[in-house]
Amino acid sequence: MLSSIGLATARRVRVIGMRSVFSSLVRTSTRTVAVCNRGFAAAASRSATKTATATTTKKTTATKKPAAKKTTAAAPKKKAATTTKKKATAKKAAPKKKVGRKKKAPEEVPEELKIYRKAKELRVKGLIKEQPTLLPATPWLVYLVKNADYQAGSTIIDASRALKTKFESLSDAEKQVFVDEAHANKVRNDATIISWATTYPVETIEAANRARSALRRLGRKSRSSIPDPRRPKGTRTAFSYYVTQRYQSGDFNGIPIRNVMPACASEWKTMSEAERKPFIDAYKADAARYKAEREALSPSP
Repeated sequence: MLSSIGLATARRVRVIGMRSVFSSLVRTSTRTVAVCNRGFAAAASRSATKTATATTTKKTTATKKPAAKKTTAAAPKKKAATTTKKKATAKKAAPKKKVGRKKKAPEEVPEELKIYRKAKELRVKGLIKEQPTLLPATPWLVYLVKNADYQAGSTIIDASRALKTKFESLSDAEKQVFVDEAHANKVRNDATIISWATTYPVETIEAANRARSALRRLGRKSRSSIPDPRRPKGTRTAFSYYVTQRYQSGDFNGIPIRNVMPACASEWKTMSEAERKPFIDAYKADAARYKAEREALSPSP
């Protein structure tokens, strides 16, 4: 048998347990109700927003229907804009050119170097290297070639000076031997040059002679002009015919040529057209002759 104290304790435990269970059930039911109320409120709000959006979309569609025609009419413009944008993007997308080093400014060529290059070009045109070697054509050169026996220890300049002194000390009879040989060598040289020149066209020989003249104007050493018998003889001016006549008249015998030419020029200026006519006619006939010979030979350069 339990004591009275134990029975009282058991009754308290029962009462406390029943209260705790009842309170937990109440709390659970209130939470459930609150959750349901929240769910119903959320559902109601969703349905309200759906209806509101539906009505707004209907209104917007109803209002935007007339503007659809305008957008269809303006559609090509939008395409053009898109094409231009595509082009712009294509241009932007093009690969960038590689930037190389900046070109240096051309350096100024010295004047001496320009002359040297020009002379080198003229030597090629003038056929300087192609011309055959010629025989000595002066008495002094003939004597120098035959007596070119340089002693050891002496320079070429000293030896040539010594030979020049010996040559000048020769008598006229002794020099005549070298004069005759020089004349014979000149004849041979002319034949050699002419046979060599005829292997080239006339225009090439004329261009070579012009190049040699240009070399002399530049102050460079150049060989003499190339003789070419195929080339027609040049024309003479009317004044040259007059000077020839005045020389043949004998009025200027014993007068230096430097005085004759100015005198002839002053006379030519004072002459009338009738007095000049014979010399002008002679010049015209000579010019016609040159033109005919030139055309028969080859086209004018």
